[in-house]
Amino acid sequence: MRKRDALLSARSYLTILLGFLLGFAIVVWVEKQMPTRVESSAGISLSNDFPPLPAPRELTFEEAIWARVAWQYYVNNTQPNGLANAHDGEPWLSLWSTGSYLFAVAAARQLNVLTSEEFDERIAAALAALASLPLNPQGLPAAYYHADTLETLGKPDASAIGMGRLLNALQTLLWRYPQHAGAVRNLLDRWKMGALIANNTTSQAAVPLHHWTLATDEPRNSFGYRLYASHTLRLIDSAAGLAVTNPPEGQQMIDIDGIMVPDEGLRTPWGRQPSLISLPYLLTGLELGFDAQSAEITWRIMQIQQRRHGLRVRKPPISTDYAEPAPDYVNDLPNRQPLQNSALLDATPEQTAMTSTRTAFAWYALFRNGWSEALRQQVQKLQVPGKGWQRGLNLNSSVNEIVDADTNAVVLESLAYIAHGQMLCLACSGPPTPQTSSAGAKP
Repeated sequence: MRKRDALLSARSYLTILLGFLLGFAIVVWVEKQMPTRVESSAGISLSNDFPPLPAPRELTFEEAIWARVAWQYYVNNTQPNGLANAHDGEPWLSLWSTGSYLFAVAAARQLNVLTSEEFDERIAAALAALASLPLNPQGLPAAYYHADTLETLGKPDASAIGMGRLLNALQTLLWRYPQHAGAVRNLLDRWKMGALIANNTTSQAAVPLHHWTLATDEPRNSFGYRLYASHTLRLIDSAAGLAVTNPPEGQQMIDIDGIMVPDEGLRTPWGRQPSLISLPYLLTGLELGFDAQSAEITWRIMQIQQRRHGLRVRKPPISTDYAEPAPDYVNDLPNRQPLQNSALLDATPEQTAMTSTRTAFAWYALFRNGWSEALRQQVQKLQVPGKGWQRGLNLNSSVNEIVDADTNAVVLESLAYIAHGQMLCLACSGPPTPQTSSAGAKP
């Protein structure tokens, strides 16, 4: 009897031990499935196999048509005050979408969709409207405004990343179109840009210089968007470069399919999920010209995407354009305040992934290979003549029917890049010589 009791007791201990070992094995297996992370994004250098950047070429007749479809969005959505709606038929705008509008106008001029007179009229009206925006107590434009009345929409807080995009567009105007330089400088003199930078005394950094941060860094505090905005934000004052080029505390790299990229993981109810954010790196290439860091990250992201598309059994998509911290918002009635769609942010990457029209065109412009061509072909059906380009394709291949400023601006910028190269060109004295055919293309 005692031997039987001993065996029963031993069996119970063995059961507990086996349960523990099984649990430990599961934990180890899960950890192996999760991407490995390292602590630094510094030291990213250009790979030897980075492809040559494509030389400018004349647009095809079909590409010229795509440009005019994109421009129609702004024909439909420009307010009498000179600024454009962020979404089709919805009278609100953001600093980010206003930067998109200025880039769209410049791209349309380069493609001869606009005459020089039309270009000057639109830019002058937009700069005058920006000069009339009510400012917050810090002397900065708010993140959002009613597009029709130009009254502040929601909280008057500024947006450092949105301001960064707007400044990129203004810098482009300043250098390429000197006839508008005076109006641009008047804007910059009026806005208290130094208020975007603050000394963060709560930082754990030991060196005081590391305490400088973006004072208005909103939830889109992503490495990619900070890197994009830093190109002009670093020029604000002597402390700005320290604030915008130093990665956020805790910024990590992540191993996805054997390739290291900045960790931009989505925060979901299940924890932080691996995801890729490509738009800010693509915008850098289209507008400013790649630096080695943004070019290398873009190249790595493309390799990950190509590998996943090439698998016989595809891995879950991780390019999350919906979930990118770019200004994608829904309208919360009755005040029509643009808010981040929390439902999308809380969803898994598999539920939020999409083939984005804007990124498809950017890939098509910057890396002209079979993969980017196939990606562009996927979204070709999303053009709506008389309205613009729809946002993209959902994971189940259904159409995201939203037509917005950012999508159509990037389409125009991408086509302008194909024809003329990057938007901000210090050696360019003005717009190209007009072609005889529409949008610079030969029928």
